[in-house]
Amino acid sequence: MDKPQEPVTYKRKYADGEEVSFVDLREAYRTAAGLVADLGDDYLPVFQRLEQELQERQQKEAVKARALEVARKERQKNTAELPPHLTKSR
Repeated sequence: MDKPQEPVTYKRKYADGEEVSFVDLREAYRTAAGLVADLGDDYLPVFQRLEQELQERQQKEAVKARALEVARKERQKNTAELPPHLTKSR
């Protein structure tokens, strides 16, 4: 008779409150889509939650990119208005 297999335990990749990487979030989204396709609507809430999380993350990154662009342009404008002796790095 075969010896029963030990249960597999997994180490958590992220600590509580730590943000999941975009790559891992996208992979989970694709996996959840496969579960819905293969196993049905029971997995739809998981897919929906991951989809919402992905959309929020993408929106946050887009807003951040716009903010950084506005700040960069503002700094360029402000630097252009300074006398030349104040714009050189020391």
